[in-house]
This record gives sequence, C-alpha cells and structure tokens, in this order.
Amino acid sequence: MAGASPGIVVRGHPLDPQQLAAVMDDADTQLVIAAAGTGKTTTLVGKVRHLVDSGVDPRGILLISLTNNTVSDLRRAVDSEFGGAFGGDVMTIHALGNRILRRRPCVGRDRAQLLGRIMYDMAEEDRRFARALLLYVEGLRTVGYSDMSLCGLSIRNRGLRVFADVLFECGIRCTYEKPVVSDRETKPASVSAEDGRGHRFTVYSDDDVVKKAAKDTSEAWEYLQRHNFQCERLNPNDLAAEVIRAWGDRLPEAMGALISRCKSTRTTMADLRRANGRNDTKTRPRVEEKLFLLDRVWDMYNLMCMQGDMADYDDMVIQATELVRAGGPFGKRYTHVLVDEYQDVSPALVWLLRAIRARTGFRLFCVGDDWQSIYSFSGGDVWQFYDFGEVWKGFGAVSVSRIETTYRCPQTIVDLSGRFVSANPMQQRKEVRGFRDPPFRSAQLLPVNSDRDIPKAIANRLDFIDPGESVFVIGRTRADVYALGYGNGQFRFSLGGQNQSGSVDIVYRRWDEDAGDWVDVRPLRFLTAHSSKGLEADNVFVLADRDRGGFPSTVSDELSDLFERRDEGIAFAEERRVFYVAMTRARRRLFIVNRTDEDHYAQSARSPFVTELLGQSPVLSKSTPFCPECFGPVRIVEHNGKRFYGCWDYPNCRGTRPFGGI
Repeated sequence: MAGASPGIVVRGHPLDPQQLAAVMDDADTQLVIAAAGTGKTTTLVGKVRHLVDSGVDPRGILLISLTNNTVSDLRRAVDSEFGGAFGGDVMTIHALGNRILRRRPCVGRDRAQLLGRIMYDMAEEDRRFARALLLYVEGLRTVGYSDMSLCGLSIRNRGLRVFADVLFECGIRCTYEKPVVSDRETKPASVSAEDGRGHRFTVYSDDDVVKKAAKDTSEAWEYLQRHNFQCERLNPNDLAAEVIRAWGDRLPEAMGALISRCKSTRTTMADLRRANGRNDTKTRPRVEEKLFLLDRVWDMYNLMCMQGDMADYDDMVIQATELVRAGGPFGKRYTHVLVDEYQDVSPALVWLLRAIRARTGFRLFCVGDDWQSIYSFSGGDVWQFYDFGEVWKGFGAVSVSRIETTYRCPQTIVDLSGRFVSANPMQQRKEVRGFRDPPFRSAQLLPVNSDRDIPKAIANRLDFIDPGESVFVIGRTRADVYALGYGNGQFRFSLGGQNQSGSVDIVYRRWDEDAGDWVDVRPLRFLTAHSSKGLEADNVFVLADRDRGGFPSTVSDELSDLFERRDEGIAFAEERRVFYVAMTRARRRLFIVNRTDEDHYAQSARSPFVTELLGQSPVLSKSTPFCPECFGPVRIVEHNGKRFYGCWDYPNCRGTRPFGGI
C-alpha cells in the first residue's frame, strides 16, 4: 500500500495531519482515539479511500456501525465519496450475525409486541407475577418515567398523578388537563373523573388536597370516599394487565432492553441473583421479585423464539459466534473491517469479530471516543476501549493514534469540557484543539432561582441570538422539558409520543401587543443528553441543576446495579461523560443553566458538576453579570413587569444591572 497518494481529500476536504497519519498507518490492528467533532466519519471514509486507492477490492471491505441510523449515515457518506454505490458492505454487527446464520427469521421490531403479549398473559394467570410486575413498574417510575401515571398519562404534578393512580387502581379512567398560563388565561392543571354511577369530581394542582396527596396517598383515597366514589381496588392480576395495556410498548421495551443487556454481556440469572445476595436485607426481597419477573419473561420469550425458529438481534450475534467458533461457515471473507463508535461496543460484538478474525485474519481499523461512552445500560462496555491492546493481542501489530482537532467547538468550550471529563483517571489523555474563540463569550453560566426562572433566562438569551442559528435545550431526562412550561406561553411544545424518544420540537414565541397574541419567533429542540449524541447546534442550553434529576443522575436502578462494573477510579464516571456529551454539542455558544442558593452561587451550585466547573474555569465563573456595587453574584429579578439582575445581598446591597446581552 506504499504507492497510495500522501494527500487525501475526503468529502471535499483534505485530511488534517493526524487524520492522514491514522489513515496511512497500515498496522494490522488500529485504534483511532477521537474527541467530539474531530471528524470520526471523515477519518473512516478516508481509510476506505486509502484502501481502495491502494488496490484493495471494495468487496473485501466491511464497515460496522452500531445502529441502523448510524449505518445509514455511514452508507451515504461512503456512497457519496465514491460517486455512487460503494462496492463494500456497511451494516450493523447484528446484520452480520444474521448473514452468518443464513438469514434466520428475525424477531426485530416485533419483539415489543411479543414480550407485551407474554407479560399480559402471565399477569392475568399468575398472582406473584402480577405483583412483581407492579413492583417493576414502580421502579421504572423512579428511574426513567417519573412523570408517568399508572394509566399511561404523562402528569408532571405529583399530587394529580397520585389521584390518577388511585382512580386507575379502582378501574376508573381519568381526564387530565394541562395547565394554561398566558397573558389571557391562567388555569392550573387538573384531573377529572366519573365513576359510572353519576359521581363526578375535578381536582386542581393548587388544591390543598392535591398538595397533601403528593405527600400522603391516603389523602386521595379519603377524598374519593368523601365524594362517594367506588373505591374498591382491582385485584393485582387485573391491575397489572391494565397497566401493561395503558403503558403500550414502554414495559416490553424496558424488559427487552434488560434481556439484551444480559445477553450482550453474558450475564446469567444466576449472576444477577448472586449480586442480589450482596444487597442489604431490606433491598434483597424486592429485587428478588423483580428477578423472578425477568426470569419468567426471559424463559417464555426464549421458548417462543425457538418454536418460531426466530432470533432477536442479540441471538444473531451470539449464535453466529458459536457457529464460527465451531468451524461452521462464516459467510463473506473480508480483508478489512472498520468499526465506528468503538467506545460503545458490547463484549458480544467483540467476541464475534474475534471469532471471524481467528479464521480469516482480516485487518481491523476502529474509531471511537472514550469520552463519549454513555451506553452501559444497553450493553456498551468502555473497557473494550480501555483494554484495546489486550483484547486484540495475538492478531498482529497494534497501533494507537489520535485525532484531536475539533471542527465543531471554539477553544473555550473545548478546554472547559475536556478539563472536566479528563478528571477520570481512566480516560485517554487528549490535547484537543478547537477553533479560535469568537468575539463573544462562548461559555456562560445562567444562574436561576427556580424552575420558573429557567424559561426567562433562556428567552433572554434567545432574544440576542441570530434567528438563523440553531438551538438545542439539553436535559438529563425527558422530564427536564417541563421547565420550559413555566414560560407563560413563551415556549410552545407538545410532548405526545416524541417525549419517549428524548426529543421534543419547541417554538419560542413573543407576545405581540398590537395583535394581542403570541407570535412564533424561532424553532428550537429539546433533547436528552443521550439523544443528543452525534448531533450539534450553534447554541446549546444545558439544564444542569439537580432539582429535577439533573447532572449527575443519582437515581438507582436496582436491576442495573446488579451488573458487574469495573471501578474507573472516580465517582459518577459515566455520568461525567454524559455531561461532556451535552456540553460538546455546541458550535458557538454553550449556556449552562444551574439552580443557585441564597449564598454565593460559586460555592453552592446545586449540580456538583457545575460546582467543579466553577472551581476549574474562571472563564465560566466570570461569564455571569456581577453586581456593579459589591461585585458579588446577581440573580434574575422581576418588578413591575420588568426583568433585571439584582444583587444576591439585597437589601444590604441594592446594586442592579440590565437583564440582557450575551
């Protein structure tokens, strides 16, 4: 391959020196360590270009990415580079496994429906299973579905959600009305119901009984009894079956993800039970019931797959690995295999590639960013990245290179995020270079007093951002989007099914005095940190404070806690990477929105991650306006319909600054 041209142009741009060095390296096994925005896809396509220009038959090249969406993106990139259909293969590891299995019928997208049917049938027949399922649902509501009522409605107010739950437990459906807050009308959220015997009621979020029910569910039961509602609980079997129906695909998808994680990490039920044995005596019985649920569903799911001669995505990889290791056919003989997003590979993916490589000896080229490894909940294992040399020992020379010039972020954001994530002693050291800082502050802290200040602070900044620039609002969980609902109508959005994917389209609006109505100003998008990965926007607002969960998320998933984890030498190792991903979506400006207390915000930031950033970066700590009188921190103040920054030390200090400008 020495005859290849030393200069390579990919996607219309010449490769930078580090990209070129990685592409031209002809080691048997390569790992390219990247950072956010450094051109991982460009480097992969550049490697393909180098191979083809050096005489490698494209039909012997395989590119692997982890999801169907990223495979589609990669396929478009290589097809575009070669002016048409690329002769090599681009696929997920699951598709490769299924090709080896000679295209066995795939459970695929029907898995949720199959698991849902299994869970529904068992819930109707088995009392212990039904109780365990209801316990499992409560766990999901603690971790990922904090706003979800048993009846499947998304209800943010806890007291109203308690009323909806109590009604559902009695077999009564409710109607939920969202709050209305505008210049023309203010109406609290409400729950209404009728029991079929003519008894009706409506409770509002600001009612005393609703506030009491948020702390004590018995208040809701007593209220229903006082209003002569039929308050007889459904039996556990009927209730569990109804919850499965009401929650749609949420329960089977959660159970399917748990089964997938077990398969992709080779974790057995015996492993999980041994891990539960190390729990305290209070936790152990509750977790054992959830394991009973998982065991029953997994057994029946395997049985139905075998009866239908079907394989799910994980089976495709596992069974293909077993077949190849046993000397069976392995399909097409590739000479070069390129793997994208290597930081998120599962052990199962590596086992299949090792099995094939042991028989074919293909050359391996992997690109990934360990700073963005955030998918352990679905089987991703960052230690496959950390231990790369050991994992691929025995397959020829191993080389490790870096691409460290980001084409996304200005240097201030690069330094701020890189310094933070590098506190993990296991993370690879990188000297990331961003582009020159713009004339405005590219990283800013927006201190707020409460959720109600969050839309005000964001709206203020939006008024100073060019209408043509894109905007993301990134939260840790789906529930963070509710903070924008306090904007008195400034932000219009509908959750619907979008909220389940972690992405919500939002419109920012201003009040038009002449028209007497809201006027759409600009679109923006809410994303969870996980759903934002791989995306970018000109301006990014990160909702960091922990009053709604925030960064880091400390809510424990009892079943996830059973999976083996290796110590990375720092608390919240993966949560730190999640925060890094959120920060590095920004191309121009990064705004970190954080709750503050009534003492100096630099000492009392609600998110410990923001506290750490403030201690590390004078750029961030100085970006918030300061009091012109005492030079202390300021907060957002409203008075007579006007907004301004007022000193935290009021009334001792009465310094103010205009609320505006970025």
